[in-house]
Formats: sequence, C-alpha cells, structure tokens
Amino acid sequence: MILQFQADLFQLREALVCSYLLVDGDEVCLIDGGFLRGIRNISNCLSQLGLGWENITTILLTHGHLDHTYNLAKIQKRSGAKLYAHPLDAPHISGRYPYRGISRTCGLLQKCGRILFGFTAPQPTHALAHEKSIPFGGGIQVLHTPGHTEGHCCFHWLKRKTLFAGDLFATSSKRTFLPPSFLNSCPERYPRSLRLIAKHEVEGMLSNHCDKAPPKVQQARFLELASKPAFPGFAAPYK
Repeated sequence: MILQFQADLFQLREALVCSYLLVDGDEVCLIDGGFLRGIRNISNCLSQLGLGWENITTILLTHGHLDHTYNLAKIQKRSGAKLYAHPLDAPHISGRYPYRGISRTCGLLQKCGRILFGFTAPQPTHALAHEKSIPFGGGIQVLHTPGHTEGHCCFHWLKRKTLFAGDLFATSSKRTFLPPSFLNSCPERYPRSLRLIAKHEVEGMLSNHCDKAPPKVQQARFLELASKPAFPGFAAPYK
C-alpha cells in the first residue's frame, strides 16, 4: 500500500514495516528499503510518478536490521544510488553483530530471516554522522539516535519539517510505544536519544512501524509518550 502525505512524500506500507520515498524533481531518495513487499512497493510508486529505478539517487538507512536492509543490495544494483549508513551499524548490516543478553533473541530472528528469505548484504558508499547534511531536496539533517542499535539515525527533511524516526518509536491505532527490549542493542543510550528527538523542532514525525495517521498526529503521539517520567525497561526517567 502507498500513502501520499505531500506531493513529494510517500509512505510505502507493508504488514510489518514502512519505508519512505521522497521526490525532488526527477530525483528520488529512499529512506530504508522495506522488506518482503518492498521492491514491489517501490516499483509501483515509481511507475505512478512516471519515474524509474535510475531516478533513485540517494538511499538513507536508519539502521541495519533485516526488515530495513533486505532489498538494498537489489536497489543499489538497479539504481546505482548512493547508500548512506552509520559506520557503527556495519556489523548489523553484514549480519556479524555480536548480540548479547536478551538481545540474542533479536540476533536469532535476524539470522533465521537471512537464511529463510535469502539475503545479500548491501554495501554502504557514504557514512552518516550526527548533524551531517545530506544534499537532497533542500537538505536532510542526520540525527544520530543510538539505542535501538548503535548506529540508529533519524532524518529531518528540512523543506518539509518532517522527521523520519526509524525504529525510535512505533504506533498502532491503540497505542504508541518503544520497541520491545529484546530488539534494542544498546538500551542504555536510548534515553538520551529520546530526549534529543523530543526537543527537536519539527512539524511532523513518521516512524517505520506505524499506523496510517499523518505526520502531525504521529508527532503528537510521540511527544505524549516522551512526556512520561519513565519507560518500561529503563531504570530511571530519561529527563
């Protein structure tokens, strides 16, 4: 399913995850590559816009989990696009991350997924860094937000004043929540990242696991969540 939030902003929805397609003239930026229906969603969206794979010039990766990286090697091959990823997530992208403690469950799920569905690791061409500006569509600001993974990043599209939050939080029709603790590789760094995004000035937010609500509604839900004194799994308030 494809949802259009602006003339140049599209949400590509699957059962488990979303990715985003941004348009600037005849150039396209992808934020993550989706999972099992990702290629089909991207192809359909490009066709609706009268564009092709060669119009994808930039790919931004929020983090290295399989449901975000699964299609990226194929997309790189078809488009020749630049792939931006944070260096700290290289072990996640390659499938060599040494999961510890409760997050070993996440590691097992990742490993099974790579084997079951077949996976070729993408090759990042450019490194993300905190507050770096990506030259697309008037500029996209990188915000390093470790917690879910060491190299997790959010992206602020300045022109649209919209923040793409990756897996920093998730929403459904009934609640707004943080990822389950077994999915977070460095939870001790999560509170600072939540605080950073809660204070960041934007007019809308979109996560990669969310319902169909528009960016302003998603942001309001996140800020309500962020106003709580503490979160399950954290020993102390993050404020």
